[in-house]
Amino acid sequence: MATTEISPPAGIDRSRLRRALGAGFGHPLAAIGSTGCILVLLVAIIGPLFAPYDPLSQKMLARFAEPSWAHWLGADEYGRDILSRLLYASRASIVISLASIIVSVVIGVAIGILSAYRGGWIDAVISELSNVLLSFPTVVVGVLVIVALGSGETNVVVALALSFIPRFVRLARAETLSIKQRAYVEAAQLAGTSDVAIMARHITPNVIGTAIVSGALWTATALRAEATLSFLGLGVQLPYPSWGNMISDGMPYIFSNPGIVFFPCLAIVIAVVSFNILGDALRDYFDPHSNN
Repeated sequence: MATTEISPPAGIDRSRLRRALGAGFGHPLAAIGSTGCILVLLVAIIGPLFAPYDPLSQKMLARFAEPSWAHWLGADEYGRDILSRLLYASRASIVISLASIIVSVVIGVAIGILSAYRGGWIDAVISELSNVLLSFPTVVVGVLVIVALGSGETNVVVALALSFIPRFVRLARAETLSIKQRAYVEAAQLAGTSDVAIMARHITPNVIGTAIVSGALWTATALRAEATLSFLGLGVQLPYPSWGNMISDGMPYIFSNPGIVFFPCLAIVIAVVSFNILGDALRDYFDPHSNN
């Protein structure tokens, strides 16, 4: 009697990945989001190299300068070039947001898979701790952590990661509860494969796609949270620029010189909308519950 070998999927299907990338630029709205994310990342990576001025350099004679060839977006209350500060701020804001999401995905997915696969008291404790953290808004968790640890870029990453980890724990736990009932996982258990190997080889590749989709969507929230913390003076510290503290610094002059506030606000809007649209496009192709 012939036997049928049950083998686990190799992970994310490459053909599906190619179709997802094609759809990301094929659909007009998705193309806008994908292009926006690429531009935002490029500005964060190489933008400071093209900054016309030192973002910390003060020139009081150029105070509140109007947009011109010398200062394309004008100058702030200290005569600092707004374009140069905006380019440097993009690196700080994007790096902090992406770093917090990456840390959250790695830690949250690992904990969520362990929780669902092992079950018992481990699952109960992890689930309750996640629910407690999820009961607080992202910014509130961030403020509490930063008050405890102090301000600074590294502490902002820690604060934001702590607020997002429970979301990925819940996501990975739900996916694992479904996956561990599948035939190839049961076959691996009967074959004597260790729990660590099963979680690493058979469960993680099937969870990571959904986590990437959620990561893209939550990056937009991380950007808003980082801007809020910096606006409150708990994130990147002046005079070093971030989008949030540029808005805070320019608020007293919003009516007389609105460009000081408008341009960093515009940068946040473009980044947030782009990541939201990209996340929606990825979800259509990587969500295991989709019809594709």
